[in-house]
Amino acid sequence: MILPSLSQYTHTRPERYDFEPPYLIPDMREYASFWNTIYHRLNSLSYSSPLDTDVFDYINTDIGFYGPRPHPNNPARKYFHIGIQLDIPKGAKVTPVLDGILEYSGYGAINGYYVLLSHPDIRTEDGYILHTMYCHLKKPAISFTSYQKMLREISLGSYPLIPVSSDDILGEAGQSGLVDYEKNLLYLQMDFRKFGETPIVIDPLRVLKEETRMNSEG
Repeated sequence: MILPSLSQYTHTRPERYDFEPPYLIPDMREYASFWNTIYHRLNSLSYSSPLDTDVFDYINTDIGFYGPRPHPNNPARKYFHIGIQLDIPKGAKVTPVLDGILEYSGYGAINGYYVLLSHPDIRTEDGYILHTMYCHLKKPAISFTSYQKMLREISLGSYPLIPVSSDDILGEAGQSGLVDYEKNLLYLQMDFRKFGETPIVIDPLRVLKEETRMNSEG
């Protein structure tokens, strides 16, 4: 799927932690019609659930949706959630929503253990590629070997390409990284990335279900 250029229809993500990157998000005030068309086209593809059931079975209906939500440490302050948060049972296995290519498997201070996949078949005219990220895992079940990591560094991430099927297990839900409370979580983020450019983060629920919900005001 080739989509039109997206970056001119975005604005900088609002409320965020100071140490988080300034992602771009869809400008739904000025360009709602454009983005509705983009989401509709993305929704026309066939996706798998990242769990063994529908995402709505586990989504946190207070703070789990894409968009503004109460700040976890200061209810008077807003925080812009850039993914969907699922509160899921201990031991639940996480799988990709689409076949893809392994881009990263490791640990980050915010995301905890996470897996990043690219989906090169879904791109924009100006070279952005769809990525999905699965965060707060107990530990990734897939990774590069030391030799593969070396080759990736030498080739600037272009070799080797490790395919990942939607049936492959990425890991188990966990509590790693910066989480609000002690539940087993899966945080799913979807964005378009291009080397050297700011990622464009989109609403996973609108991609998977072609609908969106608002977080509770707290």
